[in-house]
Amino acid sequence: MGALGKLIDVALFVYFVSMAIIAPLIDGQTSLPSGIYPAFLTDLKSKYIADFGDYLLMEKPHFLVGLVWHELLFLWPL
Repeated sequence: MGALGKLIDVALFVYFVSMAIIAPLIDGQTSLPSGIYPAFLTDLKSKYIADFGDYLLMEKPHFLVGLVWHELLFLWPL
């Protein structure tokens, strides 16, 4: 059980680190001005929207912007 527990810890650590990086860089573009982000990040988001047709990120409804603000202000620092 010890090896399985360590494997689960590593998987969770990788997931949490990736979320700590992705939240401000990708999700933050929904609520923050796009001028503060480098061109390759805004291009990455635009390509994602074009490839997958994500209408929420394309239209930016108010509830999604509110959820992103909640994530950045309260959840991300944890």
